[in-house]
Amino acid sequence: MNAVLFQSWIDAKRNEDAARAQRLEVEAQIIAVVGVKDDGVTSLEDDQFKVKTTGKVTRSVDTDAIQDVWEVLPDEVKKCFTWEAKLNTKEYRALCSMRDDLAPHLNKYITSKPAKPSISVELKDA
Repeated sequence: MNAVLFQSWIDAKRNEDAARAQRLEVEAQIIAVVGVKDDGVTSLEDDQFKVKTTGKVTRSVDTDAIQDVWEVLPDEVKKCFTWEAKLNTKEYRALCSMRDDLAPHLNKYITSKPAKPSISVELKDA
């Protein structure tokens, strides 16, 4: 019974990978026909379809470098950045396991929810 279930997962994953590859190939063909801007929307319409391609630019910040010069940056430059706290999971787990008294205070600011489980199925050589 488990063998059928596990093989079904492998087959479904293989089909999913093939469908994804096919979709990406078709998307490349659509981009070749419609075009795409570096940053913005390109549209094409015909009698049946309205198609849009959206180009985006991913930007990242060198947080360490900007923190080093933050005090000397003009206010206009500072307004381009926002800051958010990030949890150091290793330190969080260590603190919670060593200091039961601090965990409730810390947990007031943290929302924890279960992530999607990861599954790996491999067919072993017989």
